[in-house]
Amino acid sequence: MLVPAPLLARQIISADMQVKIQNLKCDQLINPTIEADHPALSWQMVSTQQGKAQRAYRVLVAGSAALLAQNKGDIWDSGKVPSANSIQVLYKGKVLKSRQKVYWKVMVWDEQGRPTAWSAATQWQMGLLNPADWQAKWIGAMENPTPNSTATYPAPYFRKAFTAGKKVKQATVYVSGLGFYELYINGKKIGDQVLAPAVTNYDVRPLTKLLYPYDDQSTQRVLYNSFDVTANIAQKDNAIGILLGNGWYNQRDRTVEGNMWYDLPKLIFQLEVTYTDGTKQVIASNDSWKTTTGPLLKDGIFSGEQYDARLYLGAWDKPGYNDANWKPAIYVKPPTGALHPQLAPFDKVTRTLTPTFEGKTRDSVYRYHLNETVSGWASITVKGKAGDRTKLRYISEEGEDYGQIDTYILNGGVPETWQPKFTWHAFRVIEVTSKDVALNAESIRVMDVHTDVQPNGTFECSNPFLNKINTAYLKTQLANMHGSISSDCPHRERLGYTGDGQVAMESAMLSFDLPQFYSKWFDDIDDARNKKTGFVTHTAPFGGGGGGPAWGSAYVIMPWLYYQYYGDAAMLSKHYQGMKQWVTYLSTRTNKDGLITREEPNGWCLGDWCTPTGVEVPEPLVNTAYYHHVTATMSKVAKLLGKDDDRAMFDQLAGQIKVNFNKAYYHADKKTYWQGRQGADVFALAFDLVPDGSRKDVFNSLLNHLEKLNYHFDTGILGTPLMLKVLSQNDRNDIAYKIMNQQTGVGFGYLLDAKNSTLWEAWDSAGSHCHPMFGSVVEWFYTALGGIKPGADGFQHFVVAPSAVTDLTYCKSAYNSLYGKIRSEWKRNADGTLQILVEVPANTSATFVLPSGKTKAKDAAGKNMTVKQTNERSVVELPSGVYRFSLS
Repeated sequence: MLVPAPLLARQIISADMQVKIQNLKCDQLINPTIEADHPALSWQMVSTQQGKAQRAYRVLVAGSAALLAQNKGDIWDSGKVPSANSIQVLYKGKVLKSRQKVYWKVMVWDEQGRPTAWSAATQWQMGLLNPADWQAKWIGAMENPTPNSTATYPAPYFRKAFTAGKKVKQATVYVSGLGFYELYINGKKIGDQVLAPAVTNYDVRPLTKLLYPYDDQSTQRVLYNSFDVTANIAQKDNAIGILLGNGWYNQRDRTVEGNMWYDLPKLIFQLEVTYTDGTKQVIASNDSWKTTTGPLLKDGIFSGEQYDARLYLGAWDKPGYNDANWKPAIYVKPPTGALHPQLAPFDKVTRTLTPTFEGKTRDSVYRYHLNETVSGWASITVKGKAGDRTKLRYISEEGEDYGQIDTYILNGGVPETWQPKFTWHAFRVIEVTSKDVALNAESIRVMDVHTDVQPNGTFECSNPFLNKINTAYLKTQLANMHGSISSDCPHRERLGYTGDGQVAMESAMLSFDLPQFYSKWFDDIDDARNKKTGFVTHTAPFGGGGGGPAWGSAYVIMPWLYYQYYGDAAMLSKHYQGMKQWVTYLSTRTNKDGLITREEPNGWCLGDWCTPTGVEVPEPLVNTAYYHHVTATMSKVAKLLGKDDDRAMFDQLAGQIKVNFNKAYYHADKKTYWQGRQGADVFALAFDLVPDGSRKDVFNSLLNHLEKLNYHFDTGILGTPLMLKVLSQNDRNDIAYKIMNQQTGVGFGYLLDAKNSTLWEAWDSAGSHCHPMFGSVVEWFYTALGGIKPGADGFQHFVVAPSAVTDLTYCKSAYNSLYGKIRSEWKRNADGTLQILVEVPANTSATFVLPSGKTKAKDAAGKNMTVKQTNERSVVELPSGVYRFSLS
């Protein structure tokens, strides 16, 4: 309802100034360009007082900042809405048009009905919503004379001159260049992003010589980027310059998985200029643009770049440049993917590092090293003669270069600085072969490059080894984030493996701010999957790769985790049919015993990949366990979305799968599954497959098995996080701690050697030394030791249940939920009492679960707190605020 202006004025005068409304976001972004009809608006209530909660809100959306400042919502005035919702408030105003910019703000009423002041204003803008909005055409430099060859060609440069004869009021660029682009206006690079746009399943492609069977029934999308370039346009002659790289669109370096390329690089560009007199001008890509090649002779994601500075084009991206020898650009076949604005975060240069210079190690070879593995590239500064050559070889912690080589040929005579643009490398050592040019400590700087996701959580405890595992995971995960996907490794394969992604997702969400990162990746999975059969590929965007049902099951598991952490049921609605179809697909893959032995014909089925002694646990056991897990999860999703018939169907199917699984693998006499090894019991316990009344017995069998192993992991990428979850759920974090603290044998002890800074692919050091999948254990640091756990539907009500294992003296963990910062800290005193600090954001509440053996709580003043008994545990209910208390 609308609030009358006089009444609203009186309310604002009496507003609670101790409560502020901050961090306004639209679709979890600040001032974005979007395409959604009903974007989700969110904000945070901030207060130093305890017990603050939102009971109602009012959102104003206006067509101008001036109207909004007058408290006029001509686009939408929600009125006073009785609701505690502050993270998923759907816009329900007027239908917005392409390019339209709107301004918005919010006020809320607290738990006592007192209004706050209005928040600061913010905005969002609509992108190009209709194909007809694009006057631009896709253009390229040439038709490919050898489309079936692995050969690539020098990077194409494009140029367009234009004149702005009047004063500019607004100028906006919309651009996409496939695979990657860099945009310049009047000699200045636009934006600080690199490797843009983010990778997607762009187009239809031949897909030949595939290592794995794949019936391509995919859908496609292409992301474009938009920039406000008002300040870049001169009231006179102007020049646009665009350089294209091959990226994933024309990736012909690595063909182990098959021939995955699409086509030669191409671009679409539209600059819309509005002048102060109201007139408009559109500069769009077409065949009037000029193109040529220049010094960037080769660029490949896997193989690096070759740059010959002798071919430098001069001021090619500035006005007045003589492009008479350039040829006209040509119209090219547009990609089949529709254009969508990129909401996912950009890749960026996040740090510049100075490597240690080791000197000249052998004839013509100079060596540099870092104290950690990074993903990015080197910037080289040298001086020599024209034609002198430097070759940079990037070497990983495992001693492999994986073909990562950049070559720079000097122009000569003056100091020259160069760095690649359209590749990245994962490395810790750089060897530079330079026969004629001397190098020194100042010659190399390293750019750390990855998707620019923001830190979102912190963890620290009294055990430096656990802190080292957490730090190694953070480095590993960041190195594997490019194009807003999480890859398996950043050098050898670089693929968005869904199995790897699903096991590490909670660790990732607790460590980084990832709503739009995962939203984009879910779209990639949806695009890549088979819409006819429901099969979900093991990598997305699809780039080959083997896995099994645990990989495709990510399409159910990950959106459900997304909901649990971000409270976004709309994500489940968006992907519901595809998630349901995955379960339907698995139902067609069973044998006569109801077990899943295989997915696609001739496809790989890895089971629990990377166990210490090789995969011995039967793959059908793992496959069928995941079949049950996703079916049971879909029952929860169907219930949440009100799909009662589907819920009943999923429940019935899950019951039958459980019967089939136990008939095949449960040994009632031994109270164990299969042989009780390699996580066999863990899968049954974690996925609720154990018969009623037998859980305690099976759990004890698991404990006996772990004792025989002297409390080491014998699990792979799937069983490892489930092992910790099962132990934690059964209040045996003491044993989980023993396993995590193992510094010899199977475990993370390799991190104690300074030569290892990131996580390994395999326990025995085989393969890559930069794989994030075993970083799944970091979730246990937060949810078990720190005890921060989401509630039933996100973090509006959450649980803090720290496990004060005796070997630790303190633990500090924090997580920035969508409502604000959550903290859980504990410290053990000499007398055995625990000092606790818990921070509960405004508009949320928490249930604090006392650690085992603790039954009494006293606040900072020494007064007894109210402790209740719930499910055989002692709990304290906490409204918002910061609490310090002691437990005994």
